[in-house]
Amino acid sequence: MKKLLLVSVLLGSVLLMAGSSNAKKASNDEMKKTMQNMEVSMAFIQKGFLYNHKGRIKKGITSLRRELKNINSFVIENDKNIKFNAKQYAEKETKALDLLASGILKDFEEGNKEVVLINFEQMLDRCVTCHALVRKW
Repeated sequence: MKKLLLVSVLLGSVLLMAGSSNAKKASNDEMKKTMQNMEVSMAFIQKGFLYNHKGRIKKGITSLRRELKNINSFVIENDKNIKFNAKQYAEKETKALDLLASGILKDFEEGNKEVVLINFEQMLDRCVTCHALVRKW
């Protein structure tokens, strides 16, 4: 009876660890997909600028803003040696990117193309900075 109980506990532990590993893999896969979709969205916006095509810009911004909502589900771990809250930083940057994205469409429609390009540049800078700080490039 004790052996059966011991085997049950060990098997349960192994299954729990395997399930945890699969959940982390699924989370990483979701994160990868979201990041790839955001990259495609940014490229769509840029192509819209190059071809002066409002529809592409709008599609890229709509897609980007939708993907930004997925960042809150990311598993972002803080470095224990540094007093820097990576998750909080990523969430703050997400809000800033959303605000810049909504401004880009409005400014493009109003013909403020210089402002649009400056805001797009700021978006790219925020993306690269976040990757450097959070993903430890």
